[in-house]
Amino acid sequence: MTKLFPLSVIALLTGLSTAASAASLDVHGEIKVNGKTVIDAKGNLIQDQSDLINIDDYANAVPNRIVTLAAPVGEDGAVKVYKITYDETGRSYKEEDFYNNKLGWSIKWEDRTTTPPTHKRTVTNGWGDTTTTTSYKDEFTTSSSYPLAQIGISMARSDIYTSTVIDSNQPDLVVGSKINNMDYQTLTVVDKTPFNMGETIIEDCIIVTYNASWMIDYETGAKKPDQIRTFCKGYGLVQFGDYKATSAE
Repeated sequence: MTKLFPLSVIALLTGLSTAASAASLDVHGEIKVNGKTVIDAKGNLIQDQSDLINIDDYANAVPNRIVTLAAPVGEDGAVKVYKITYDETGRSYKEEDFYNNKLGWSIKWEDRTTTPPTHKRTVTNGWGDTTTTTSYKDEFTTSSSYPLAQIGISMARSDIYTSTVIDSNQPDLVVGSKINNMDYQTLTVVDKTPFNMGETIIEDCIIVTYNASWMIDYETGAKKPDQIRTFCKGYGLVQFGDYKATSAE
């Protein structure tokens, strides 16, 4: 939503700027309209940000929370469950994908540092005949955040980093080898809405369209379409695709 600068202030400033060259307005302090500061004491224009959304407020959860999401049972009776574990700061720490109670895939982030930005990332893949596990040290050149969001406005963030293999049981991966990566994510907030998790109604949630560089159909190589996701304050991701949160610990 576009915020209009009060016409009275615009008229005042415009009138002063077009007056005789000797005319000026010297204000010591803030300029307010209806009690709200519109120009601060340093001359900076203050924009109303009351309708802006901080994505991190919704993508993160309360510390140490575990959210379990499930997809509808398939025609073949398959039970699909996705579990997200958040760390002591409320950031996603581990994600696990289960199929009929068997772990098919997981990712875990540990040993996070900010200066320089690094972490240890461990990926386990159990979809094939053999379960493989590889750990990387990711060192970031760039790791941006989403800007404050407005409903209907698309945003993007990106990561540029080098991954060093530190441990793996995959024969084609050499410990110490490096991989250069560049990932991006795009997101558009569609609406704010409550979310029903069983008998619990979570009031403060956002629905978004989401895509990322790794969302590719690996059989065809085609980019997958945007995915509808729901995030809730204090719970993080509670819905994506057919998966919906069924419980939170």
